[in-house]
Amino acid sequence: MLNRSLPIAAALLLSAVAAFAQSEKPMDCQAMMQDMQKSMKSMDDRLQPLVAKMNQAKGSARTDALVAVVNELVAQRQQMRDQMGSMMPQMMDHMLQHMQHGMMQGMVDSMKSCPMMQMQGKQQGHEPQH
Repeated sequence: MLNRSLPIAAALLLSAVAAFAQSEKPMDCQAMMQDMQKSMKSMDDRLQPLVAKMNQAKGSARTDALVAVVNELVAQRQQMRDQMGSMMPQMMDHMLQHMQHGMMQGMVDSMKSCPMMQMQGKQQGHEPQH
């Protein structure tokens, strides 16, 4: 009895994993990359005039301009850290989907080579289809 219920349990597990993987919203890597590039260009556009002003300044105005550049760099670093933190859950979900797909394919391959599955397929008059 246990021998017959094992293939059914394996099939149910495969179905559940497949349903979960398909239910997840796919991550649009290209859109994410474009958003990051736009963000970096925006950062560069904010920084460039501050650096130009710093390079032209003299005396105490140069010190003030240097402080403005450093403050902008610190703000940009925090912005990048926040963006990376917000992307991390999406990236982890995306990697999990790849792992699940690999796991499912590994299970399918494993079940095809399983002697019990092969024997069951022969008893039913056909090869197992997993």
